[in-house]
Amino acid sequence: MQRESLVPDPGDAEGAIRAVLSRIDAAWQQKRFDGLADCFDANAVILGPGHAVYASGRVACSESYREFASNAAVLDYVESNHGLRIWGGTSVYTFSWRMTYRRDSGPKTEEGTDQLVLGWDGDAWRVLFRYIHFAPSSD
Repeated sequence: MQRESLVPDPGDAEGAIRAVLSRIDAAWQQKRFDGLADCFDANAVILGPGHAVYASGRVACSESYREFASNAAVLDYVESNHGLRIWGGTSVYTFSWRMTYRRDSGPKTEEGTDQLVLGWDGDAWRVLFRYIHFAPSSD
């Protein structure tokens, strides 16, 4: 019987975290949804402007990515200012983004930042919390 580690191996943590983030990116950018729900903790939450709850729970969080990928056409997307910090079984991943997409009507461009908190649950890294900040519109 193999026992899960309460603290991840520091040498493997960054690669394992980046694999989770890549799986999430593949879901909404390439509509590859297999294993997406496994990226989120059972009690994960996604918050948006004003700390409004966008999704709560593993299924709702993964479905929010599926819904966006299924209903929006991303015309342009760039990320910058990536940062990954790891402290034992907790990590924070941050980045800035700018996106032009079409959904319902004409193209719309938005930019902002994302902050994701991931936790080690004994056998895998999972997203616990995501905060999406939208920069004020220049329109």
